[in-house]
Amino acid sequence: MKTWVVIAVAIAGLAAGSLRAGTADRIFGDGFDPPGDLPTGRADAARFLAQASFGGTPAQVEALLDGGFDAWFDAQFAQAPGYVLPYMRQAAGTADPLQPLPFHLYRQAWFVRVLSAPDDLRQRVAFALSEIFVVSERGAGLGNDGLALGAYHDILLRNALGSYRQLLEDVTLSPAMGRYLSTYRNRKPDPANNIQADENFAREVMQLFSIGLIRLNPDGSPLLVGGQTVPTYDVAVVRALARVFTGWACHCAAGQNCPPDPFVQENFTCSTEQAMVPYEAYHDRDEKRLFDGLVLPAGRDARSELEAALDALANHPNVGPFIARQLIQRLVTSNPSPAYVGRIAAVFADDGHGARGQLGAVVRAILLDVEARQGHRLAPQTFGKLREPLLRLTQMWRAFEVMWEADELMLDDLDIHLRYNQSPLFSPSVFNFFSPGHAPPGPLANAALVAPEMQIITANFAIAVTNDLGGRIFWAYRGGPMDEFDDRARLIQLERWERSIAPPPGGTQAPPGALERLVGHFDELLLGGTMSAPLRERILTRLRAIPAADTLKRVQNAIYLIATAPEFAVQR
Repeated sequence: MKTWVVIAVAIAGLAAGSLRAGTADRIFGDGFDPPGDLPTGRADAARFLAQASFGGTPAQVEALLDGGFDAWFDAQFAQAPGYVLPYMRQAAGTADPLQPLPFHLYRQAWFVRVLSAPDDLRQRVAFALSEIFVVSERGAGLGNDGLALGAYHDILLRNALGSYRQLLEDVTLSPAMGRYLSTYRNRKPDPANNIQADENFAREVMQLFSIGLIRLNPDGSPLLVGGQTVPTYDVAVVRALARVFTGWACHCAAGQNCPPDPFVQENFTCSTEQAMVPYEAYHDRDEKRLFDGLVLPAGRDARSELEAALDALANHPNVGPFIARQLIQRLVTSNPSPAYVGRIAAVFADDGHGARGQLGAVVRAILLDVEARQGHRLAPQTFGKLREPLLRLTQMWRAFEVMWEADELMLDDLDIHLRYNQSPLFSPSVFNFFSPGHAPPGPLANAALVAPEMQIITANFAIAVTNDLGGRIFWAYRGGPMDEFDDRARLIQLERWERSIAPPPGGTQAPPGALERLVGHFDELLLGGTMSAPLRERILTRLRAIPAADTLKRVQNAIYLIATAPEFAVQR
């Protein structure tokens, strides 16, 4: 319980001083210059990579420091996507596109890609999108279906830096989404047979994927009329939009005995990777009245009507601030100022070249915004976010250059959720692992601040994550016990850090200042240079109590005391 309390207190510290939105706007007004192209130092580079990727390796930190932000973005935009399905099929020993794949192979592929694929930015944004455009292995019809979920992941990866409108369409027609939110084999209303169009996807595509529940100002704040919020849609709109998404079923795989009517005959092979296709006999062709007075006239076919509805959603004025705020929360800070949201929403509306919804431009603007780059100094009481459990693990692994001998199934990939309460495409519901508006009772709620990730950090899991990180630091290192026990184990590499504090030949003490430099390097890699003086002193006191000859124990203790500290639990 003690760990849980300490972390809760650390997060509550974000609310110290009770700075509210108006104060944040004053802090992040026009009085600060935007950052230059080069990071200010290793700590700044590492901090950027913690926001823009799954954590930076020492080599990546140095490369960013030398090349600058523009070169880094150019290189990332040029990287081909590191898809998971090819890896999964290789691991399963099959080239058959219809061969079912177990879900554990998806988890395995996800870890391999986020730890080693060069498209760091795309991988990180795809993970953020997976927490907005949610499907889950725990949903109806997707249990242990790694093929469908791997294909869905690759949709997010393909579109992560592309067009929001294309992403919305690809998600809508994904067989995984079709099964998860019931657009697959969704029939037009038939009162005589008591059939109604399923409303599941129609409701969530508005509430969660595009426009939200209430009208927003361009800066993401609620639009008020007479002091009251304005809903974006009502039940009648949900029912009308549900009829838009009727008549779609999976694409019958090439070479299969394809039935003329998949709505009646279920026993045939679907293509999980190809988009669903329309079957007009089951599409509702009546007039539909949607939000903001939009009317879809009668007589339209399924595809043209779906495209018209998605165009309307993608062009709604709410989408920019609604999506901008959530991406900022996933990458940078839980409580962005309205001005920050407004700046990013403006880039969503126009990327500078007249294009709307270009996610690459949006993400670049999020990460280079003055609030992202300087928020930890300009508003330390309210800036930052709780690290998701998986991100604590991946950043520690990448900081210490995790390696493994064989790309094979590992126990971690089977049961990671049992220790971290999180696993990719494994949320308990369409509302993700946590709500973007979650505010724990107490100082945060009282200060009108949110901490979404606190929703999954229970007392038990706070302790489980701490214990798991400790086990990896003291057991799963190159040359350590797990190296001998299992050659597939993911191992951190500590030799270079041991050498940096080793006594010189014939000496009995570490070189002068070596321990301070070691802690400084770890501060840069794990905390982005934000370590507090009390934590630094506690770590140094512990290291000095360990014999100088035991360099491994000193390095491990330094990492452990940072990785399990409340300061590492919060990304600043």
